[in-house]
Amino acid sequence: MKALGLVALGVALLALAWDSATHSVDFPVYHRIATQILEGNYELYPTELYDGGVVPPHGFRYAPAIALLFVPFGLLPLEAAAFLFFGLKVAAFVYVGAFVARYMGLPDRHRALMLMSLLFVGGYVVEEFRYGNFHFFSVALMALAFDSAERGKIAIPATALGLAIAAKLTPIMLLGYFALRRRVAVCVATVGVLVVVWVFPSTVVGFRTNNHLVEGFAKYAVQKIDEEDNYALRGVLFKYLTPDHRQDPTYPNTSFAGLSARTVVAIWVVIVVAGGLVLAVTLWPERPGPVIRLLEFSLILTAMLLASPHTQRRYFTALYIPVLALLGLWLQTTPHGQGRAIRVGLIVTAAASTFLPLVFVGRRLSLAYEAFSPYFFATLVLFVALMLITSRLKASKTES
Repeated sequence: MKALGLVALGVALLALAWDSATHSVDFPVYHRIATQILEGNYELYPTELYDGGVVPPHGFRYAPAIALLFVPFGLLPLEAAAFLFFGLKVAAFVYVGAFVARYMGLPDRHRALMLMSLLFVGGYVVEEFRYGNFHFFSVALMALAFDSAERGKIAIPATALGLAIAAKLTPIMLLGYFALRRRVAVCVATVGVLVVVWVFPSTVVGFRTNNHLVEGFAKYAVQKIDEEDNYALRGVLFKYLTPDHRQDPTYPNTSFAGLSARTVVAIWVVIVVAGGLVLAVTLWPERPGPVIRLLEFSLILTAMLLASPHTQRRYFTALYIPVLALLGLWLQTTPHGQGRAIRVGLIVTAAASTFLPLVFVGRRLSLAYEAFSPYFFATLVLFVALMLITSRLKASKTES
């Protein structure tokens, strides 16, 4: 039976790999940029960003230095490069699973934890892998930065976190966590890496062209914020509190208030600041132990999804780590009162990611489901559950 299950898993993985290699959405953009660079064309971002034209929604959005990382893929045909990209992402998935299992004291059960996690975040993982997006590598880089910083390293966490921030910007929250933990050397080194990342392309394209590219990157990042498929707090507030502003008329209207965009942005800022203060209070009592540290890291990842100016559905693959942490706690003997928080966090995550999308099938139903931002609300519940569990664990350490 075990062998049959492994065969079924292998077949499913190969099918997903083939689909990702032949029908991915984001990776062809990376591959096109890589081939452009190999041909000596360094215009990474749409020209409309500079001349005020209509900016296409789908393009390369990472910092110029990240584009250079994709150059080796440009040496291969698109499908072969996409298949390799998928394989590397699977390796990152396994690395993250082993890293969490080690922190939870379950190194021999990392395979079981990874398979179990797919029940809870499978929908997010399948979509992100199929899209061929870079996001999961960003999550893996954050995990590497956290793990190596915990082991007293400086260069590795700084490099990993610097690359993650250059790719997605929002991992800067982990830098804030290191600052809170007084990891001064790691923080300074990370800032140094970011400076290098910003300047290094000048050695390839020249100083003036690099400034041109940095300008395009900044403008494209701002333009991304107002796209419709935003399941972070900012997107939810705009969907519910502003007049009907649908860019796609096939989406249902979710608006029940007519506040101005400026007012909604102010509300968003206030909530994010208040939430950040609450998170800081939870993190502030420093308690030793890998489990508590991992839960704190999970809180950072979850807060990053909620507070980000723009979070797409596939970005919720970052919940892979919090879910693994909760599963690890569930497999162990937990203090009284935590079992309920663990169950609630896992159940709502599984419902939003994996099971409810199977119920709301068909274009109309799926659009209606997504329009009401279930991913945000489920992640908010998970965030609260993680806050309760972390606070209780810290309190029990204090009492002991």
